[in-house]
Amino acid sequence: MVSGLVINELPKWIVFGSWICMNIALFIYQFYNFTVLPRYFYSRVVLREALSFARGPAIIINFNIILILLPVCRNLISLLRGTGRCVPRTVKRVLDKNLTFHKAVAWMIIAASAMHIMAHYYNYERIAAIVRVGPLVPTEGPRPPLQALPVASVPPGTPLDPIAVCLVTVAGLTGHVITVALFLMVTSSLEFMRRSYFEIFWYTHHLFVIFLLGLAFHQFQQLLPVQSNGEDAFTVGPTGNVTGTHPPSYCSLVSPIQCAAAKFKGAGPLSWKFMLGGLTIYIIERVIRFIRSLQRVVLIKVVQHPSKTIEFQMRKKGFHAEAGQYVFINVPSVALFEWHPFTLTSAPEEDYFSAHIRVVGDWTEEVARQFGSGGDGFKQSFELPIVAIDGPFGTASEDVFDHEVGMLVGAGIGVTPFASILKSVFYKLTTEKATALKKVYFYWICPEPQSFEWFASMLASVEEQLSQRGMSDFLDIHIYLSRGWKDKDAFAVYLREGENKDAVTGLQARTHYGRPDWSNIFDEISLSHPKTNIGVFFCGPPVLSHSLHEKCNEFTGRSDGNRARFFYNKENF
Repeated sequence: MVSGLVINELPKWIVFGSWICMNIALFIYQFYNFTVLPRYFYSRVVLREALSFARGPAIIINFNIILILLPVCRNLISLLRGTGRCVPRTVKRVLDKNLTFHKAVAWMIIAASAMHIMAHYYNYERIAAIVRVGPLVPTEGPRPPLQALPVASVPPGTPLDPIAVCLVTVAGLTGHVITVALFLMVTSSLEFMRRSYFEIFWYTHHLFVIFLLGLAFHQFQQLLPVQSNGEDAFTVGPTGNVTGTHPPSYCSLVSPIQCAAAKFKGAGPLSWKFMLGGLTIYIIERVIRFIRSLQRVVLIKVVQHPSKTIEFQMRKKGFHAEAGQYVFINVPSVALFEWHPFTLTSAPEEDYFSAHIRVVGDWTEEVARQFGSGGDGFKQSFELPIVAIDGPFGTASEDVFDHEVGMLVGAGIGVTPFASILKSVFYKLTTEKATALKKVYFYWICPEPQSFEWFASMLASVEEQLSQRGMSDFLDIHIYLSRGWKDKDAFAVYLREGENKDAVTGLQARTHYGRPDWSNIFDEISLSHPKTNIGVFFCGPPVLSHSLHEKCNEFTGRSDGNRARFFYNKENF
């Protein structure tokens, strides 16, 4: 049997490992060049080892700039995911890690930037010190490696402040600007900042424009001198003279009159060339998003659900979504530039698409207020604010129909992706549409079902209709109240004892109190479906995700060889 680590971990390890190896190889290549090649000899004399420690990280930054924007091109990811059989399941599951890869690339840029900055601070200290010394070698222009610096004309012996030297160069000025931009983007992207102050994260993250512009002009002055006539191969005349070239390994040891003058040219700029490909794709992505945001969205119904939840039912020309996908919603009258992701709760078979918005923050509260929620009643259709939609975008959950058995696990608000899937499953069964899916296990872990009464109502409807068609065995529902038994629950159970429906949720499936025993659950499912590919789809907090991920690996490929294989998938948006 194939182990769970191979199924669930190997593809991402291959991608991540290849990326790490590429970064290491580029660093070694660049570090070696600036340590050994003769064209950088005189720069090494002045800047010493810091030259290599500055240029090695620089190529890592340039390489990762190619990649940093690609994982956030949602249309590109959705296009790759939606190419059906052309893209294997393992590749799709790697694509679902796009935001994780985006963060990894960002941290690599941060680490390389830190090393690059420290090395260049040392370099500017050396440059300020070298001004006190005369020309190092005969040259046709200013003394190297200062020919492109504003301090090149400063007389030897003039005391200089390294910070002043840094800030009068384009490289130094843009370097500080992009460092500040990077710092603000990183600090505002931390988990607690995104959760608590989304607006700060949203607006601050757009400093990437300043970052990229600064990086593009960072080498504009071409400060780094590269010797253009320092070939390794040379011929020494009878008098010890070298004509035509200036091999530094030889000429630095003999009288200057025995060698031709050293000639230098500035290196770069290169960063803009690296960012060109990824930036072009990202610009196309943003143009597509902008065009789609201008397309008219018709609100056909706005529904007030219990527990501070509102539902938008909408239509849009040319819009088609698969089960489990999501959209970004913008309400310009609330915040012109803010787009928030919401899972679609409608099935593809319905003649509209819908999203449920729970009122839990500043943005959602203002949206609810403008749509009349909580007041005397909803407004007339002509009074409703304009809504813009971007999407739909693919997620891991849309692959549930590629498995024989689906195990859906939703925790808290993470249950919303499965509303669309369960409704779509029902439509496919009732219309006898071909699907590989033969069995669905649904687990809903929540503090209290009242928080998502709209979902419980939808679930009850699906359950009842499947029962009427004799398909009760297809959907196995398990609901867990994680906060345990309460007095009102006990009283409700007592009053409704003997009824066919659960006293808490109104479903035929009984409610469990406490947390699921995942080991027993996976063991039972694994034995019930021997040698079957089971797709596990989860949306919820990271702690539970980690636990489910471990169970998928543990119960895949057990030694008896008669077990199911669990493919783990997690929502990321």
